[in-house]
Amino acid sequence: MAKPNVLIRSKKNKAIELLNNNKLREADALFAAVCQAAPTDVESWVMRGLIHRKLGQFSDSETCCHRALQYRPDYAWGYHVMGSALQCQGRMDESLACYRKAIGLAPNYAESHYFLANALREVGGMGEAVASYRQAIKLQPNYVEALCNLGAVLTALGEVQEAAGLLKKALSLRPDAPQIHCNLGQILEREGRFAEALEKYQRAMELDPESLDVQVNVASLLEKTNRLEEAAELVSSMLPHVPDDPALLLVAARLARRENKADEAIALLEGALEKNPGLGVVGDIHFLLGQMYDKAGDPERAYFHFIEGNRLVAQVAGSYGDQTKFLDRVDKMHAYLVSDLCSLQPAQPIATNTADPVFLLGFQRSGTTLLEQILDSHPGLQSMEEKPTVFALVGAFEEMAQGRESALAELSDDQVSRLREVYFNEVARHVKLQPGSLLVDKMPLNTINAHVIWRVFPQAKFILAIRHPCDVCLSCFMQNFVMNESNAGFISLDNAARVYSEVMQLWQMATRLLPLDYHQIRYEDLVSDFEKETRALLEFLGVGWDDSVRGHTEHAVKRGTIRTPSYHQVTRPIYQDAKYRWKRYAKQFEPVLPVLRPFIDYFGYRE
Repeated sequence: MAKPNVLIRSKKNKAIELLNNNKLREADALFAAVCQAAPTDVESWVMRGLIHRKLGQFSDSETCCHRALQYRPDYAWGYHVMGSALQCQGRMDESLACYRKAIGLAPNYAESHYFLANALREVGGMGEAVASYRQAIKLQPNYVEALCNLGAVLTALGEVQEAAGLLKKALSLRPDAPQIHCNLGQILEREGRFAEALEKYQRAMELDPESLDVQVNVASLLEKTNRLEEAAELVSSMLPHVPDDPALLLVAARLARRENKADEAIALLEGALEKNPGLGVVGDIHFLLGQMYDKAGDPERAYFHFIEGNRLVAQVAGSYGDQTKFLDRVDKMHAYLVSDLCSLQPAQPIATNTADPVFLLGFQRSGTTLLEQILDSHPGLQSMEEKPTVFALVGAFEEMAQGRESALAELSDDQVSRLREVYFNEVARHVKLQPGSLLVDKMPLNTINAHVIWRVFPQAKFILAIRHPCDVCLSCFMQNFVMNESNAGFISLDNAARVYSEVMQLWQMATRLLPLDYHQIRYEDLVSDFEKETRALLEFLGVGWDDSVRGHTEHAVKRGTIRTPSYHQVTRPIYQDAKYRWKRYAKQFEPVLPVLRPFIDYFGYRE
């Protein structure tokens, strides 16, 4: 019996050598011969399953693995390969069960954790996927593919700092991997570092000129940065070769939107939905379709797509989309707004070489991006768009506070100076301050931090951007925001209204207790009488009128670095069609009007 065993081992070794050299059919033939001679050789059956999967013969792969598991039901690797064959057939529940069975039998096999994470990512289980990628990396610290994919998932979930570290490690291990360069480009794009992002994408294209994903990323970034002709040229060159790619059709639709071709955009997006797009793009498609149907005057269809888009976003985010975290944050900030702060009036200016900034706040989708662009076009002002400057300041303050609600009132002069230093150090990470210019720090939801800002910057001016509360909540509901603590509250009108109410109650209390130096500007008034409202705002800031603000649209195009969902709107001339949009959805607003009515009245709107 020894001779047949030697022959079988020899054939298997030769088959593995052929497989390693990508000679799949020759390897399969040898493994088939082994299976015929030794039908219970489970390793050879699974190897055949692996080869058939690589050949795209997924049903045959499943059959081979099933045969192996009949002979040995506890063979972990058989379940692993079976899971990949089922995943390729779209049978995700069965696939996940196989990966989990494989892990149960062989918990230290890193590849099964990695494959399970990929499958979870495909079905939207991002939180579980993160845990599985982490386990794969724990078992195999230099697992490049796991490092790369975990970096991509964390980027999508807003955990950019950790994602960057993982991707840089992966790149050090495999410098010529195009997907790693592409994923790093996505992080840079999210941070608004568009030129650097484009360099990363271009490097990925050099390494893999045929990569459709990279080319789509480039086209999308060109559109986002207003290089519309280049974007259109790239999309036009790609579409004949991949006319059914949903991500490419999405970019084409965005370009059509830029040209006010709503019907063309809708046709492209409806076509993209028919191609069964993955979770990474299908939410974007639904949101843009909703916006296009809204623009076309079809609120019923629009609302359906907003509902579906938000459902998918919530599914993908999982535990990362927990809106209670932000509401807990609002409550925590509320606790620091104690009456003892009043005894600090009037706040004394602190000697410094740097003027207190202007803080532009309000709520998401209340016109802050338009205002920021107008102000940045003024030669006496320098704006900064949504950077975590106040976040750093508040974090440093909370370390000092150690949970004491009286801590804000009790800050010493040295502590205030330290907090100012923390703030300006963070500013320096993002912009270089221009001598003689007044800094405008735009972050809408810094509204909940106004009292902390005032305590540290007693001479600061605040701009409160206001828009009809119903329009604000609707617009938040209509946008596919990057998921984070605050944006998690916008997946329904009910949730958006609740978040709006909590934020504005905190602002109302701050204005009652503190001598905030603020100017309130309503979006509807700004778009109706641009010059009057802008003059009043500039006078409040002490810089006076300058004709350059009339060219804020051209300024925005040249600047080309708008990171918010408004990027395609602020490069248009002032328009009126977003005013009182909510009335088209009056039926859907009936349940939430009681929550918003106090603020409709407070800000002087007629329902």
